[in-house]
Parts: sequence; structure tokens; C-alpha cells
Amino acid sequence: MCAAVVVIVILLFLIFSSAAVASRINPTSSLTQTTNSTWLSSSGIFAVGFYHTPDGYAVCIFFDKSKTVVWTANRDNPIVPNNVDLLLTDNGLVLQLSETQDTYSWVAKSSTSVAWASMLDNGNFVLYNSSGSAIWQSFDHPTDTLLPGQRLSPGAELLSKASETDLQIGIFRLKMQTDGNLVLYSVDTLDVSEDAYYSSGTNGGGNNVSLNLEVDGRLYLFNGSSVLQNLTTGGHSVNGTIYLMRIDVEGIFRVYNQSLLEDNWTPMWEVTDDKCLPKGLCGINSCCTYQNKSANCKCLPGYDPVRSGIPSPGCSRNFVVDGRDKDQSSKFEMKRMQNVTWEDNYYSVLNGTSEEGCAKACLEDWSCYVALFTFGQCRKQKLPLRYGKWLNGSQIVALVRAPKSDSGSPGPSEHKKRLSHLQKRLIIGVSVAILISSIIMIYYITRKCGWWCNLGKKQNIDKFLLAHGSLAPKRYSYNEIKKMSKSFKDKLGQGGYGIVYKGKLPDGQLVAVKVLTETHDNAEEFINEVASISRTSHVNIVNLLGFCYERNKRALVYEFMPNKSLEKFIYKSPSLEWKKLYEIAVGVARGLEYLHRGCNTRIVHFDIKPQNILLDQDFCPKISDFGLAKLCMRKQSVISMLGARGTIGYIAPEVFSRNFGIVSHKSDVYSYGIMLLQMAKEINVEPASMKSSENCYLDKVYEHVVAQKGRILDDVMSQEEAEESGRKMVMVGFWCIQTSPLDRPSMSNVVEMLQGKLQSIQIPPKPFLLCSPKPKNFIFHF
Repeated sequence: MCAAVVVIVILLFLIFSSAAVASRINPTSSLTQTTNSTWLSSSGIFAVGFYHTPDGYAVCIFFDKSKTVVWTANRDNPIVPNNVDLLLTDNGLVLQLSETQDTYSWVAKSSTSVAWASMLDNGNFVLYNSSGSAIWQSFDHPTDTLLPGQRLSPGAELLSKASETDLQIGIFRLKMQTDGNLVLYSVDTLDVSEDAYYSSGTNGGGNNVSLNLEVDGRLYLFNGSSVLQNLTTGGHSVNGTIYLMRIDVEGIFRVYNQSLLEDNWTPMWEVTDDKCLPKGLCGINSCCTYQNKSANCKCLPGYDPVRSGIPSPGCSRNFVVDGRDKDQSSKFEMKRMQNVTWEDNYYSVLNGTSEEGCAKACLEDWSCYVALFTFGQCRKQKLPLRYGKWLNGSQIVALVRAPKSDSGSPGPSEHKKRLSHLQKRLIIGVSVAILISSIIMIYYITRKCGWWCNLGKKQNIDKFLLAHGSLAPKRYSYNEIKKMSKSFKDKLGQGGYGIVYKGKLPDGQLVAVKVLTETHDNAEEFINEVASISRTSHVNIVNLLGFCYERNKRALVYEFMPNKSLEKFIYKSPSLEWKKLYEIAVGVARGLEYLHRGCNTRIVHFDIKPQNILLDQDFCPKISDFGLAKLCMRKQSVISMLGARGTIGYIAPEVFSRNFGIVSHKSDVYSYGIMLLQMAKEINVEPASMKSSENCYLDKVYEHVVAQKGRILDDVMSQEEAEESGRKMVMVGFWCIQTSPLDRPSMSNVVEMLQGKLQSIQIPPKPFLLCSPKPKNFIFHF
């Protein structure tokens, strides 16, 4: 009898058909975290519901026996509070607070009424309408895993986990690009070849290529009519064996198999056996070494790991360089590393020199920490260093500034060693007395002179900068700031916290110098900007090169952005074409995504607006102005703050009033949504319809674009392309400005929606605060 039951279970699993369903899950059915915690598929192989992790419960789909997770809900913040239940409603699958029945967050939301749901035997969780048609299914929203019968659609991604036990999004992504190429990247990069570490080489294969997994373990690329490339051959046993494909924590994707009678998954194929291949595996200022068939992360000399583990956030500098010290060689030396490569991100090049000359040039330049030398060329590198990897046979020699082992204070003399215990106590007592007297004297003198508070602030800021100096930018004197800006001759712009001037470093590099206003209360803004941006390393975050803090003189030195800010191209002529605006929108979204979950410390910007999006020579967007930013722990989702912060018109409702919800990273999402709607400006609707109510301006945009009553036109792009890009930006924008923070997507979801198909974006509800005055300079062309 038992054998017959096992055979039936296996056969049911092998069907892998959408027709094989569990008993219906009807609306009002619910799950709790400790009692009825899951809904099973009919064979009992798969379960959906609450999955226990070391950090708490998350909503997942998993193999019930081996507890292997194959899908996770709300991956930007998957762990739910203890007082939350999972409920199927007419509108979808929702997490509700047990006591109040208020919505905590949505797992799966549908614009069509849900009649029932089911956990299928192929691992797909499906919502159905009254006619039995699927209106939402987990197979359309893969997280880090593909199951047999599932595909990764064009434009979609698989995102690795943060760790084996942390279900949050990690640092690697597998992208099925719309050009037909399957590519591996780290999450904080754009889709550019220099940041890729694997490609299927099928670019040009068409815009409908997908990645597919079959029940026999075959993994292949399919263009809709034929197989473009087989990644695995397939043909493996299907008798009691199941397969899955997953991008693992360390950035390599593999195909696994497991017997239904066992609990262990066995890797049967992997895209590479080079464990150091994934770019960014070891983080910044580190390199990956391959030993004993495993990857190990090694810091630069003079640097310490931020934390251990694979993947790693990298290494931080454990020393400080004082630029006023003219004799750098007395404290530092250049240590030699060979067979190591990094991304070549140089700021100065010396040609026709020797290795010794390169080391000397870097040592004498106190802003130089690493130089790469090869074939007579010395390239001084910007920090942080990325993509470090041990590579035997490399001709590149890395020269790294590190403290000398004997650079500390000289040891005690023989005379001091012979001091008696009484003499030592006497010396300590006298020293303490002198120190206390000096402190008292300094206190009264400085208090009388009126600058004690400023001195205290300066000391606190200095300590803070030293304590967080892992990526500390260069510190300049005020005279150096004046010199590089030619006595503040060329003004670039002005904001609420200071004036920005054009400048030039001694090596010729153009910079933007932001001089903060001389007010007594801007210390917080200054330290926020330095602290926030020093923690970042992303193509869409502006690069802070240095700062000045000299009494009441404060300045920040940034890389120069020749195309100024996005504001210039939204409110003024000339405007940018749709394709470029769309690329800018995606770039800003990726930058915010990085700030919210890519940093070791989560950063909420609180002032996202076109004026704070700078554009380089290639119109690559870079988020700037971190004066209002708040830092919080990676897993902290609620931010405690007093008063509103931001720019009127962009501030999320909950920042004004906590009655609308908690202040969190979703507040940035709201500001981004407002900006996104500003960018999607070329909308053609009936002009007469806009005259009735200026205050209900966005209401009309919603009606004519989201409801598809208007047309989006552009002379550069085809009408079809403009329609898709424009509507996508508007629909994502309205999702972002939902009144309740819980209804807004995370920035990860925003990136996914922007890069996916328009048809896959659900119609956003109309925000109930939509009829409100336009923000200043909020211009749509009708």
C-alpha cells in the first residue's frame, strides 16, 4: 500500500501540468504563522505560506519536505512581524495585522476579482477569476529560482539571496536581456558589458528570447520558434527525480537535481567553475583568491574586512593620511602586489616611468592610495577599487600605500624602564593635573570668546569622519578650495544649502565645488552628505572627491557633471528624446535601489527631485545632494525623525503626517514617482479637458494615460515605441505615488517594471490624494 502511494505521488509530480491543482483556496481563507501556516499542493510536494528563517517568518513557496525555497514575496523586506496573517481576498493575497485587520503589505494583487487560488504540483501558485483563467501566477515573477515548465521572460531577472539564510535580495542578478543575451551582473550596475561577468553570446537573437527549464534538466534559450542555445543537454532521468535552476548567493547559476525520496540537492551543472568570476564577490578594496576549490577574499595591505563571508561588502582603510605631512615616506610605504587585477578607474597617468618611479610618485601624492604599473605606465587609481581578482600571469603590478610597520612611536628608553613604581605614579598624577587645568582654562577662554560650541561641533565631526573613514574623500584647506575654484569665479548653480562653483584640481580634472552657507545649523547637513556619499560606490551616485571643514568654512568637492541637472531638460528647451529619458529613469531607479538595499547602511535620500539628478557627458544620471539623507541599519524599515524634510511637491504624505503611514525608504519612492511623472511629459490629451480643474491635474493625466484615452507622441521614436515607454513611465509613476507607503513598490520592483513589458504592469489604483495642487515647476505639455 505504501509503495502504491509513493508511485502515485511521483506520477502526480511528473505531470507538471497547470491542470494538476490542489483543492481550491477560497477567498477569506487565511494562514497564521504558528498553526495552519501553509497551503499544500495536491501531492504535498510544494507548500505556500509562512516559512521560518533565523530572522522570523517570510511568505514563500518551498518544497515541503526539504524546505528548499523557490519563491519569496516582497524580497526587499521579506520578514513579517509576528502579528501578521496571510489572507486570500477578492483583490489578491494580502498580509494583514491580526488585531486590526489593517493591510501590512500585498503578496499578490490583482485588478480583476479573485474567485479562488491554488498551489499547483509544479510549484506555481495561481490566482483564478470566476471563469477559471489565471490572473496572477508566481511563475511570472521568479525570484532566484526557475522550476521545470517555468521561463525567464525577456527583460526579467533572477536575483540572488543575501545569504543562505537571508531571503532578501543579494548582490547578483541573471538578466534575460531584450537583445537575446543572457548576462550575469552585480545588482548595482547598469546593463553594460564592462560590468558583466558572463554572457551567453546570443545578443542579436531577438527581443523574445527566454530562458527555459524542462523536467529532464535541460536548460535552454528559446526565441519563440526554435532553440537558440542549449546550456545543458537534458535527457536525465525523470523517474522520481526533480530539477531546479538557481542563481546562488555567490553569483553562479546552477542546475540541481534531487530524488523525491531524499532531502539533498545535488548540483549537476554550473555555468562556471571559477568561483572568483562574479564581479563584486569580494566587495571593494579587496581581491578574490581561489584556494582549495573555494573563493577567499583578501584585503589590500592596510585595510580590514568590513565583515567576513562570501559575498563580502569589502574592506575599509585602517589608517588616515595627513596631507599636511610633507614627509609621507616616514610613515608609509608602497607595498607590491602582483597577479591581481582590478577595474582600471584611474585619475592620473604617468608614462615612461619605472616601477620604483611609480611607487615614489604615488607615495608623494597624498591623495594616491593605489597605483597600477605595467609596461612603463603608472596609473593612479580612484578609490574604492572594484572587481579585484587574483590572476596568475598578469603583467600588472599593484602598488598599495600602507603604514610602515615601524612608523609608530619609539619604544621607551632604558632610563624610563628603570623608573620606580612611585615615580610612574607621580608622573601620571602631575600629567593628569596639568591636563585638567588646561581643559578648565581652555573652557573658560573659549566660552568667553564665543566659539566653544563651534569647536565642539568640529571635534565631533572630525571624530565622526575618522571613524567612518573607510572610503574617506580627500580633505582640503579653504585656501585650496579657493584656488581650485579660482576664488569662486564660475558659478554653476545655487540651492537651499549652498552655491556650486566650477573648479579644477591640480591634475586638470574638472570638479564642482559646493560651498555651504555659513549658518550655525548646517553641520548636520554637512556631515550627512559626507557620511552618506562616502558609503556609496555606484555608477548612478555622484562621486565625492573631497571636502573642506575649516571653522565655519565648509565645502564639498564633486566630480564635474557637464550636462548639469535633469531639471534643465524637463523644464527648459532642449528636451531629451524618449529613449534617453527612459534610460535616465532606469538609472535613477537603480541608484535609489542601491541606496535602499545595496549599501551596508541603508540610506534614505529624502530629497529626490530633478535638480538633484546630475548628468555626465553621456547623460548617465547620478543622484546628488545628500544633505537631508538619513542612515539606518540594513534591516531597519521604519525611520524615526522629527518634522518634515524635503522639497514641497515631492514630499511623501507620511513625512507630513504619520496618519498616512510610517516613514521609510518608501518615502523616496514617492518622490521618485513625482519626478518620473514630470519626465513623462509629452502627453497628448484634449486641452479643453484640462481647464476644468487645475488642482485635479494629475487626475486628468491618470484618466488619459493610465486609462489609455490619450496618446503619447514623439518625433524621434516610433509611435509604438513612444507609447510603450511613455505609458510604462506614467503607470510606474502612479504606482510610486500611492498614498499609503505599503501600496508603493520597492525600488527593486520599480526597476523590474520599467525594464519589463508594459502588459505585465498592473493598472495602478488612483491615489486618493491625487486631486492636489501641482508641485512647483510641475509641467506637462498637452
